[in-house]
Amino acid sequence: MLRLSKSMAADESAYTSHPFRWTGAPLLDACAVQAAYGHLLILTSDGALHGVNLHTHASALLCSVDLPEITLGDDHSHFGAPTYHLHASLDGKHAAVVVDKGRSGVVVEARSGAVTMKLNGGDYCEETVPFSACFLRLKERDVFVHRTAWNLLDAADPATGRSLTDRYIAPFESGGERPVHYLDYFHGQLRPSPDGSLLFDDGWVWHPVSVPRIWSVAEWLTSNPWESEDGASIIDLGMRDDWTQPACWIDEQHLATWGAADWDEEAFEERKRGPGVQVLDVAASKPSMGDWWPMIDIKNVRDLFSDGARLYVAADAGTTVWDIASRLQIAEYPGVVARLLDRSRNTLLAFGSDTILEVALPW
Repeated sequence: MLRLSKSMAADESAYTSHPFRWTGAPLLDACAVQAAYGHLLILTSDGALHGVNLHTHASALLCSVDLPEITLGDDHSHFGAPTYHLHASLDGKHAAVVVDKGRSGVVVEARSGAVTMKLNGGDYCEETVPFSACFLRLKERDVFVHRTAWNLLDAADPATGRSLTDRYIAPFESGGERPVHYLDYFHGQLRPSPDGSLLFDDGWVWHPVSVPRIWSVAEWLTSNPWESEDGASIIDLGMRDDWTQPACWIDEQHLATWGAADWDEEAFEERKRGPGVQVLDVAASKPSMGDWWPMIDIKNVRDLFSDGARLYVAADAGTTVWDIASRLQIAEYPGVVARLLDRSRNTLLAFGSDTILEVALPW
């Protein structure tokens, strides 16, 4: 990780970085927030939530959380070890600590630590996916979306835990007729659109195969509580070999995902196309994953971010910056593996167990 106050991007333009060492318990995860206590909410290994002011590098202990239990199953050797993941509302008032590739979590009021929700995502193949969870803000209202079973999502008021999508789906008895609204789909990574009106869900179905999809949160919360199961707004984006792939929204209309998604039905496999991004226009009459954006020589991509004009590709070797209009790479930050994009501050954030680095973007 870079430790200089100024460095050079690969295009030889100077950029400013602000690194500082974290001296408390090891840092597990962080979220960019816009809160009175700071710009960053972080979770440490002792269960503490801290607010960090990135101007002054001052931190404040907000509360302590009883970390959910992590258990290892037989399949974790294949899908990877479970880890703690922090989610937060944009204003930083509420936070969720969940176990990715696990079944449990908790939502708290960040300043007091008061528990508002205890989460249980179910115990069926939970080791295959992140704990489906995200905060979004829709029409001036904070909403917390979370998995309550392998095939069921709920939306709730994070301050009270009250469900905003209460509905009933009859259980499926083996050998019987499938109940109305029953969804045979393992919910995965969730990514809300910038205005919170759409949700990207990178889940899977048996064989197994990934079937990423998008659907309308606005419809879900206002007119059809079964929208996430079989609503008219659902768009399946084809099939892929793997799920939990890097993905981000570019704007309200366009979604970017890493890797190929050309599915060969006859061979029942994905046709590889090399490194790159696929861009989906969700407003198209027949959305497809056909808009291919090659990115030669980029390997081991961790995540994607966008501010609407640029795409940031965070990989093991560093973060590259791409102009969306021209599809050209315009900068590279070697050694900086971005974990967050703070659009309000126009910065990238990287962090490890004992270091936080903020990179000020020049545009």
